Amino acid sequence: MIPHQLHIKNFLSYGPDTQIIDFSNYHLICLSGKNGHGKSAMLDAITWAIWGQARKSSGNSKPDAGLLHLGQKHMMVILEFEVNGQYYRVRREYLNTASKPFATLDFGVKSTDGKLTALTDKTIKDTQEKIERTIGITYESFTNSTFLRQGQSNEFSKKSPKERKDILAQILQLQKFEDQKKIAQQHARKLNQDFIIQSGIKERIEEELKSLACVPELAAIANQKLTDNQTERTILAQEKIRLDIEFQNLNKLLNQQTVLTHQYHDTQALITKTKKEIEIIQEFLNKKSVGINTAELKEQESFLLQEVHRLQLAHQKKLELKEVYLSTKEQLNDSTTKIKLIYQQKRQLLDVEKTKHQEALNYQIKQLAIEEKTAEIQQAELVEIEEKIVILKKSLEVLQDSKNNFFATQQQTENKKNEYQRLQAQTNQLTFQIKQINHEQEEICNKQNSACMRCMQTISMDQQQKIVHELIKTRDDIKNELSTLKNAIQIIESELIELQKNEIKLTQDCQLFIQEETKVQSYINQYEKLKSQFINQTVIIKNLHNQTQLLHNQICLTEENLTKINQEEHLNLQSEYIQDLSKKLFLVEQEGKKLNFQIADLQNAEQKLKEVSQLLAEHKASTDTSARNLKEQELAHMQKNILIALQQIDSITTNLNAFENIDQIKQNLTMQEANYIQKLQVLESEQKALLIEKGSLQQKEKKIIDLQHEKEALEINLKAVKQELSDYQEIAKALGKDGIQALLIEQAIPEIEYETNQILSRLTNNQTQIFIESLRDLKKGGSKETLDIKISDSFGLRDYEMFSGGEAFRIDFALRIGISKLLARRAGTTLQTIFIDEGFGSQDEEGLQLIMDNLYKIQDDFAKIIIVSHLPEMKEQFPVQFIVEKKRCGSTVAVVHQG
Repeated sequence: MIPHQLHIKNFLSYGPDTQIIDFSNYHLICLSGKNGHGKSAMLDAITWAIWGQARKSSGNSKPDAGLLHLGQKHMMVILEFEVNGQYYRVRREYLNTASKPFATLDFGVKSTDGKLTALTDKTIKDTQEKIERTIGITYESFTNSTFLRQGQSNEFSKKSPKERKDILAQILQLQKFEDQKKIAQQHARKLNQDFIIQSGIKERIEEELKSLACVPELAAIANQKLTDNQTERTILAQEKIRLDIEFQNLNKLLNQQTVLTHQYHDTQALITKTKKEIEIIQEFLNKKSVGINTAELKEQESFLLQEVHRLQLAHQKKLELKEVYLSTKEQLNDSTTKIKLIYQQKRQLLDVEKTKHQEALNYQIKQLAIEEKTAEIQQAELVEIEEKIVILKKSLEVLQDSKNNFFATQQQTENKKNEYQRLQAQTNQLTFQIKQINHEQEEICNKQNSACMRCMQTISMDQQQKIVHELIKTRDDIKNELSTLKNAIQIIESELIELQKNEIKLTQDCQLFIQEETKVQSYINQYEKLKSQFINQTVIIKNLHNQTQLLHNQICLTEENLTKINQEEHLNLQSEYIQDLSKKLFLVEQEGKKLNFQIADLQNAEQKLKEVSQLLAEHKASTDTSARNLKEQELAHMQKNILIALQQIDSITTNLNAFENIDQIKQNLTMQEANYIQKLQVLESEQKALLIEKGSLQQKEKKIIDLQHEKEALEINLKAVKQELSDYQEIAKALGKDGIQALLIEQAIPEIEYETNQILSRLTNNQTQIFIESLRDLKKGGSKETLDIKISDSFGLRDYEMFSGGEAFRIDFALRIGISKLLARRAGTTLQTIFIDEGFGSQDEEGLQLIMDNLYKIQDDFAKIIIVSHLPEMKEQFPVQFIVEKKRCGSTVAVVHQG
């Protein structure tokens, strides 16, 4: 950065009249003037314009009201400067209003024709960052390299090794590596969180797979049981077919038994009837005829014959209809039974399927309730964590002010300590002066001769008394000044005590801030992890909802199929064949009713016919021998028929004896059927339970497959995440302070040593050299990263603190020049500007001459060198002086050329 023009208004000693200082035409500049007139303030204006910081407001990024010119409320500094051949202009203003301070910052690039292109961002902070990126150096690095502040020339040398490394890192612009490291760490943290979350999910899957490890074995057992059950059901179905055949055979036997029983009873009735007829004939043969009306009997006989014939035909028809009815009814029962059995089996299968789906649905509903409860708990935890984060952030906002105040208080404490040490040094000096005066007075009083202690010339007694009075007066003045200093020291001590108390309180608040910030980050990490789990949980719930809906649809489909089967069964039971059989049964039944036949009517008609025929026969027999003979023949025929009928009875009885065990057979078949039904019910119940179990196990097997696929995908992803995490960790490590940054600093150290020793050798006539150690051996072995400064002179290797003020300034001067050269070389440009604010007062005449000689030797290495000094022997050697003079309205600057 090369300053070209500076505009100052109401800044420190500079008043409301804007002072314009033009550096552009000068190379080696000395800012001179009396103490407090505004030499250092000019350099402070430059740093305040660029960084918003000045010596009196260090550590505070906000404009400092203390920089305002006394009695003024508006302050402004404009700086035009050059960086790498490009001209820029920055304007910073501060207004201290009654309500609250107001600050503005404008930044722009200046073209060759003088036009200004604005680069100002939305906020002061963003604009400030843009300015620092343009210049490429922070305020801390600037004040530790190219700007030797008044009384702070040892600012770099006195810092700790860690602070020196941080400054070198800033000078070498290693912050970009740190920024990249933070980005890599952020990626690594995110990847680590992902890895932890996915590892947790993988562990949960593995635990779930472990709990489901027995499922395949259980599924195999269930399948085997179902196979066994189906085998048993097949055997039972064959048993049912056998029972149905046996029942059909039994029904045929029962029908045959019924027919034989009817034949037996009919034959018995015929025998009984024939015996009665034989008795009648025998009575006829034993009796003689009496007078009867044969014509009437014949007419009655003819009517009875017709009636008997009609009733016999009706009886025969009724028997035929009965046989047809029984046969048709048997066919109808067989057909309907078969149809009902087929559809009953279909219904049973659908009922089993429905039960299986219903059980699976109930299981899914329970799982869904559990998962929804888990999601509800997770959501409640998320809300709770959010509330905690909000509360902690509010607490952090409160503590942030304490954190900001902590640094300001630290700076105030440091300033007070410096002031205390300065006053203490003045007090010690004044005390020493009093002792010298007392000693001198004592010497004068004790002296017998009249020689002066100062000039060694002879003086009179009056002159001696006059000197003593002057000494007493000087001592009194010094004592008054000493008393004032002691009062000021007491006040500062009180202020330091209060500041230290406040600093302790603020330190506690800062520690609390760090703790609260750590808690917030912990809760944020916990929130992100829980949020990821909640998202996974919602996916699980969604899948369960889909599975539940699918099972519900399957149950509805099963119910629809059951309805269709019932309708189909109803249609088959209403088929044309069944309808024809039912219609046939109905017609046979109606036809039987139309016959209006009773067996008693036939028997009565036959009895009456016999009686009439017997009367006619008796009459004929009594009148006709041939008729008697016929009766005898009829009697013989009837007796023969009785014998035949008795034989038939024996045959029928023999056949009926074959049916003696039919009741036992029927009972056995009934028991077998009951046993079949019981076994079938047991098997059906077992099948339902097995199908439900199988359905549940199938769901679990499907879940196992899904979990295995998910696990495999997770393992692949975890491997990739782990590799990526390892890469980012390696990158972060490489970009860290112990990686590339340490190497760059290690490479920079020899350059700093070389440049510093080049100047230091000229300043000390080759008597002094500086060594910078980056590693320190430890007592317990090994080494430690450091940045120690060792100095060697004619007395040997000594610590920096062991050198006098003049020697230390020369060391600091050379070291800062070396760092400045490194800064420019690393920026890829020639050195630009170096600022040196006082510090030459510690040098003797020879030291001053050596510094000036070196300034002339290195001036070609810099675009501009600006020195602040009030020493005549120093400022007179500069070709150009900017003389700063403080007037009533503020400081003014005049340029004086010295040839």
